[in-house]
Amino acid sequence: MAKRLEENKKEQNQEKNKRIAIVVAVVVLLLIILLLLFLIRKEYTVTFDSNGGSEVASVKVKENDKVEKPEDPTREGYVFGGWYYNKELYDFETPVKQDMTLEAGWAVEGSIANPVTGVELNVESVSLEVNGTETLIATITPSNATNPKLIWETSDESVVTVDEYGNIKGLKAGTATITVTTEDGGFTATCKVTVTEETSKEVAVTSVKISGANTVTVGSTIKLRATVSPSNASNKKVTWSSSNKSIATVDANGNVKGLKAGTVTITAKTANGKTATYKVTVKAKAVTTVSVTSVKISGAKDLTVGDSLKLTATVSPSNASNKKVTWKSSNPSVATVDANGNVKALKAGTVTITVTTEDGSKTASVTITIKEKPETYTYEWVKIEESVAGQYRLYIVNSKGQHVAGTATLTSIGGTSKTVSIPASGAIYVKDTIKSVSNVKGN
Repeated sequence: MAKRLEENKKEQNQEKNKRIAIVVAVVVLLLIILLLLFLIRKEYTVTFDSNGGSEVASVKVKENDKVEKPEDPTREGYVFGGWYYNKELYDFETPVKQDMTLEAGWAVEGSIANPVTGVELNVESVSLEVNGTETLIATITPSNATNPKLIWETSDESVVTVDEYGNIKGLKAGTATITVTTEDGGFTATCKVTVTEETSKEVAVTSVKISGANTVTVGSTIKLRATVSPSNASNKKVTWSSSNKSIATVDANGNVKGLKAGTVTITAKTANGKTATYKVTVKAKAVTTVSVTSVKISGAKDLTVGDSLKLTATVSPSNASNKKVTWKSSNPSVATVDANGNVKALKAGTVTITVTTEDGSKTASVTITIKEKPETYTYEWVKIEESVAGQYRLYIVNSKGQHVAGTATLTSIGGTSKTVSIPASGAIYVKDTIKSVSNVKGN
């Protein structure tokens, strides 16, 4: 009997070990399958269309991996504004799930960095009663366009008016078209407005919602819009408030201005107490640095000892962030130059003036020749009467009081002029009486 029990126990252990082996085999098989699925993930192609800029190679990316942002392309005369997908600035933290083409955004150098590519209105048509109001909501693409300014117009001001915020008002029965145009790029969108005769029935507001951008940069402003329902509500006025005025403020028209980085809640409240809230994130202002590429000097000319001149340094590009320069003279004993490019000639010789940019250490130089200041001369002459002809003794005297040889122009009383050479001794003989002496020059 004991032997039989021992055999049964042995059979049970064998069966148990067999089941454990099967479970282990299944787990290992599942792990192998999962590993194979990971290794054979789909691979997608991300193409970079530089839109006229320098070529950027396409890359292969595994499914759900992130594509690495490539080096920015370049394009002469343009500023690169980022990579766009479906007209929106692409977030390189987004997992790749399909083949895609990213397009380079460009702006003309010196213009805005993120140009507008389109605009849409929230409705294509709307009906109003006379004296009824509505707010049209315009959405600009991309959402981070540098210049989001809009221009609103009506085709018939006698039927419906529109203000700078898209608020329309019916004045008399009829139809008119409201057109919104982007200041940057001139993109347009339209809405047909039908105005009917006013009824005396008062329509209460049932709800309100807020729309618009949810991010703003410190120092910038975004426009939020409150849409009151129903569209024919009698009183659509709302009041705006900010949960933290140190982060962002909001005015009576829904214009939110970012003051410091953080998150704030903007609330719109109707006259009958209906409210809507909207979170806005204020981001720190991005600093764009434009590097100096070159510098040149203008205003150079040769000088005489004691003279001065002003040199001007022109830094390129004209919108460089740091245009500071320093000036240096190769020989301060010949000529000096101050921090503003003012050169002072001290003695005869040749000197090189160099300007260096603080950003990039770009340089430019000019060579200036300093000449001695010319001597100044005076003269005196005395007539000595003789029997044959008038004898004149003319002296040329330099600034040191020394007699020197030179030339002078003699004009007689008769009006005749001639240039004569005068020796240091000063003896001159003429046939007519001298009226004046001019153009005196020492050798």
